[in-house]
Amino acid sequence: MMAERTDGSQDSWQNIFWKSHKYNERTKIKSGTYLRSFCPHCIKELTSGNKLFLELISFSGETGQLELSPYLNSFEHCTTIKLSEPGEAQDLRCPHCHKSLVVTERKCGICKSSAASFLIGSPTLKVPFFICTKIGCHWHALSPEHEKLIMIEDSDEW
Repeated sequence: MMAERTDGSQDSWQNIFWKSHKYNERTKIKSGTYLRSFCPHCIKELTSGNKLFLELISFSGETGQLELSPYLNSFEHCTTIKLSEPGEAQDLRCPHCHKSLVVTERKCGICKSSAASFLIGSPTLKVPFFICTKIGCHWHALSPEHEKLIMIEDSDEW
């Protein structure tokens, strides 16, 4: 059965009921890509050289620095303080404005620990990027609305 369109042409039932999507037409961020990172509060850059710098607060209240690799799917890190088990940070903060990057509405997709978020991208286009606050957990993700536009290479969605 063919349906008639308002312009007089006909359309098949598949085109009427099957909603097409651009799933495979998304921008792909490849592993190893350098991710320029920015604070969502003060918009200052968190990356410098080959490091992404964050302020780390332990559950005992100790403050230190967390250095992460700014390269996608490179999980190298270094801390100036040692976290006790289970190795989760109480807070991750911007080293410039000292505001918290932990988001209450999102949890780690693997271990269910708290998640922190900062912006990745260029000076003109920035999107939220989420990481787990537990040292050693490799979970990271984009915001759900940006997953429709951008795909992270080696993501669990495949």
